[in-house]
Amino acid sequence: MTTTSPTIARRVLGTRFRLAREARKLTRARAGAELGMSGQTIQRIEEGTQGTKKLQVNGLVDLYAIPKMQASELHRLALDGNKRGWWQPYKKGLMPELPLFLETEQEASHIFTLETEYIPGLLQTPEYLKAVQALWPIVPETASAVRSLRTQRQDRLFDREELPRMTFLIGCAALHYLDAMPTAKEGQLDRLKEVAAIPEVDVRIMNHPHAAMSGSFNILTPGPPLPGEPFVFIDALDGGRYVEDRDVVSLYERTFEAVREIATPIEEFLT
Repeated sequence: MTTTSPTIARRVLGTRFRLAREARKLTRARAGAELGMSGQTIQRIEEGTQGTKKLQVNGLVDLYAIPKMQASELHRLALDGNKRGWWQPYKKGLMPELPLFLETEQEASHIFTLETEYIPGLLQTPEYLKAVQALWPIVPETASAVRSLRTQRQDRLFDREELPRMTFLIGCAALHYLDAMPTAKEGQLDRLKEVAAIPEVDVRIMNHPHAAMSGSFNILTPGPPLPGEPFVFIDALDGGRYVEDRDVVSLYERTFEAVREIATPIEEFLT
């Protein structure tokens, strides 16, 4: 198993260690004391908020009596977790919560995005983003970093050998707002139609009352090399939050599908 996504690798490594610790019925404090570490260090390793050193991996593997074959995989995850992420050159345009979302998006098998008043980031043209940024209280250096990150994010995803299944549900207000962006409107509409023509992509417009009027969200299903359960990411001005509880994620999935069924394909909406 290999990955170039350090944030994901750290989270997977941490989950494996947490499950191994719980199987041994050890508290974090007890595990830390056995290895000369604090319980807080064990917590940070398990939550994937810090890289894990080789000696720490060795100590945890021995303490939890993890089989040799599994230990080899854990060492690979630890190495990947200490690498630089592809997004790091653009950190000035990045909220602390975003690396996990960005890395998962690049390797996802399914991407479902619902935006009520905004063209989704993966579909934005640079002209559209620049017009939107003119409305933000944002310094030019940060705005430039955001645009560069957005372009890199799009290029990496759409250059994948095998594209994920993608569905974008966009509120009709986002298209109406284009009338106030004359320098961006034509190019942005062309981009939406271009992406909608890709077999793996479905772009629909929400032009009726619907079940998700309370707000936008994204549902990502992790794919190879580190598959996992779908999770929800909800963007916000001050960062964002993740929803991973399976029952709650299922509610978002059902809501997304209900909205998708009544949304209008963009080709039909624009005719």
